[in-house]
Amino acid sequence: MKIVILGLSSGHGHDVGHSLRWRALIQALASRGHRVVAVERVGPTPALTPAWTISGGERLTYAAWDAVAVAAARHADDAGVVLAVAQGPDGLAAAELARESRAARRALYDPDAAASLSALARGETPDHLPADGLGGFDLVLASGGGPALELYRQRAGAVAVAPLYPWIAPDAHKPAAAKHAYLADLCCVVPPDGAARLGLERFFLDAAQRLTRRRFILSGRDLPDPLTLPPNLRPLPELDAAERAALLASATVTLALARDDERQVGWCPSDRLLEAAASGVPIVSDRWDGLDRFFEPGREILAASQTDDVTTALMLPRNHLADLGQRARQRALSEHSAERRAQELRGLLDLKGGGDD
Repeated sequence: MKIVILGLSSGHGHDVGHSLRWRALIQALASRGHRVVAVERVGPTPALTPAWTISGGERLTYAAWDAVAVAAARHADDAGVVLAVAQGPDGLAAAELARESRAARRALYDPDAAASLSALARGETPDHLPADGLGGFDLVLASGGGPALELYRQRAGAVAVAPLYPWIAPDAHKPAAAKHAYLADLCCVVPPDGAARLGLERFFLDAAQRLTRRRFILSGRDLPDPLTLPPNLRPLPELDAAERAALLASATVTLALARDDERQVGWCPSDRLLEAAASGVPIVSDRWDGLDRFFEPGREILAASQTDDVTTALMLPRNHLADLGQRARQRALSEHSAERRAQELRGLLDLKGGGDD
């Protein structure tokens, strides 16, 4: 089966994690005998991600969509499946090409279901989805699930919808060595653009103000003004993937915050949560609908509904916290890996042969 995937990008600093996850998924599909053609925009700094090849497949790399559109359309027309990833600078163009192709099955993957479902609930069209809706795709896959998924049908005209939750790349998302520079009692890699404002205030800033003798580290883009932060809280700029793993390993507990829209919609596990779990570190997550579908609160992670839940977590014995982290890692490897998502994708697309799922 030939599978063409459009809308990928690499070489952009903030897309490194995105690239690694997709590469792992593509390799899992290729290992089952599928011929995968990945159409991938290469940014101005391709050295940020290592070169890679697809066993039995092909990469079409480009710097501008117009340079690859004709070749991409040719591949899509004779594909068993064409999958457009609605993300990045060419997401809309990729979706249009996929929908107009003569592929046997045309699918779209929405990697930001929370933003899409929030917009659809308001009667708006998400910027990263086709303005004329999702009709014409045989299947729409979303990074979230739950009852709100029906909005893709009701308000965007999707024929069929199914969840394909985020995943980890086990070779990249794994335990790291702690670094003295990052030692802390609680760390948090915060979503950009103030997207977790409510959770940040309730579960991190309030905890830091209460526990003045504990050390807190906050990392990411668009951090609060340092002058407004308590003295026991250290802000760090956004770290690259390797340093982020070291940061997680250096804290007693990590706080995995959902974006405000992810919490409101529910059933939208974030890349940050899954990557922290794969790192084997103890996690406190803010509570949202569907959380227990991905990790078991109290056994694999801790779930917080109020500030007291976070401060209490920091008082737990280290060996208990370590056990939580190890169980979360095993869950991530068994149920949230690229290999597992490849199995699910094959089932959703009814792809046969090339391995036992």
